[in-house]
Amino acid sequence: MNSSRLGFHCHNLDHLDVAIGSNNLHRGEFYNLPVESLPRLKEEIRKRKLLLSIHAPLVRIPWYPTPPTLSFLCDVNEERRQLSLRMVQETMAVAEEFGAEYVVVHFPVPSSTDGHDVGYVRSRDIAWDSAARLAEMSRRHSIAIHMEGFGPSPLLSVEFLTEVIGCFPGLRYCFDIGHMNIAARRDGFDLYAFAEQLAPCIGSVHLWNNRGLNDYMDFGHIPVHPTQKPDDGWVDVARILRLILSSNSSCCVIFESGLRYPVALGGHDLRDGVKWVSDLVAGLS
Repeated sequence: MNSSRLGFHCHNLDHLDVAIGSNNLHRGEFYNLPVESLPRLKEEIRKRKLLLSIHAPLVRIPWYPTPPTLSFLCDVNEERRQLSLRMVQETMAVAEEFGAEYVVVHFPVPSSTDGHDVGYVRSRDIAWDSAARLAEMSRRHSIAIHMEGFGPSPLLSVEFLTEVIGCFPGLRYCFDIGHMNIAARRDGFDLYAFAEQLAPCIGSVHLWNNRGLNDYMDFGHIPVHPTQKPDDGWVDVARILRLILSSNSSCCVIFESGLRYPVALGGHDLRDGVKWVSDLVAGLS
């Protein structure tokens, strides 16, 4: 796997030196930036010769609900679905302008529409329609869309995701290690079997770690680090990467964490975790 596939998620351009520069990375994934920062982003990409992806939305949108990671693509409410589709469409247009390799979108997600008891068949039909619309955006802009599953949803399954990706070539899966660990613990499926079965469909990996929902609530996205032992409840990062990259060496690996390791958990150096993963990935090349 080429080192250019490794990158860091940034939602503040002032973090570029700490996140990307000090770790000798050549890729950035950018998210929710003020519109006035776009000229600087273009200049930083040019100056640093960065490859890039985008996590929707790239630009802060005054008309979209907070937090902007909310997605209504599986909602029975058509108006809410259209809101998310509009947000993704605007992101895709900017992504094409910037030459992004792909755009990450939260899908499938739980329906946030209150007062509706929607069965599996109806939920699947709604999600399939949204997937078709995402695929059309991907085709129109010639940019892949990576779907990041989030939250409790009956559609967060190998069967549904492989079927969608098999039918819509412009779509891939973004395997978020932290959120998938929480989902596996909550829903009772095997995290590692899920990763192995879905590996051919995965376009990118989001890297951060936790020992369950309480860690996420207390510390947010914890940076990965070699001291995180699976016997202590952490995700086995090396095993996950081996399962995915052994059959899919082209996918990107994006560090999606904060820039400081929580002091309460040891206060480790972020760079040690990046170096550890870089060595793991190099060993799988």
